[in-house]
Amino acid sequence: MKKTNTLLFIALMALTFASCASTGLASSHKKGFGPLSVRIPYANVENYYGYISTETQPDGNFDGKDAHYLYFWVPAVIDEVGISMCSPANSEPAEGDFSSDAFTSLYTENDEAFFDTFIALEKMAIFDENKIASGGEVLGVLATNDDSSEMRKNPAGNSYNSLLRHVSEVSDPLRALTRGVYRIAFTSYRGEVNGSFVANVGTNIPGVVIASSLEELEKAVTADSDAS
Repeated sequence: MKKTNTLLFIALMALTFASCASTGLASSHKKGFGPLSVRIPYANVENYYGYISTETQPDGNFDGKDAHYLYFWVPAVIDEVGISMCSPANSEPAEGDFSSDAFTSLYTENDEAFFDTFIALEKMAIFDENKIASGGEVLGVLATNDDSSEMRKNPAGNSYNSLLRHVSEVSDPLRALTRGVYRIAFTSYRGEVNGSFVANVGTNIPGVVIASSLEELEKAVTADSDAS
């Protein structure tokens, strides 16, 4: 029995690292036996590669700090979402990943620039895929994270990359994970935001789309709908 448990643990570890080797992103659910437990990877993880330079204007403000935004569309009710952000990106987008024009143009010039990430997950009052660009108010902050020991360390050797999870609270409409648009606000509490990053959104459903503006998000979401 002990040998079987050990083999199961090794198999779970292999699955976790195969899915989340670059980000450490896995769900709040664990599987295993006692101390031989690992987090179960999300069924679907979407990646977004971006680059913020010193010339990039902030999108808004979070807790008194200049902040930048990413938006993502969730096409159905979900049980949980995980968000992570690493800087520098340490890799380039693979087929199917999302990325910004700034990443494409600036990463090759300076792939070593990085910043200490802080992320916040916000729920927005946008529920119609055809009205995403029209905008909507932020209904509330679901979760935040500054430093996560689960993430890889930055080039300075510090655990300053970020990871958060939010489990849907169906009894509270403002904290339930419904179909609609969510916003990732990110900044840094240690210096300025300057360098490349990769953001990851983990869910247990397909069809999540990420963009740096609501206009881009609506185009991508409606294009996917037309294609299907």
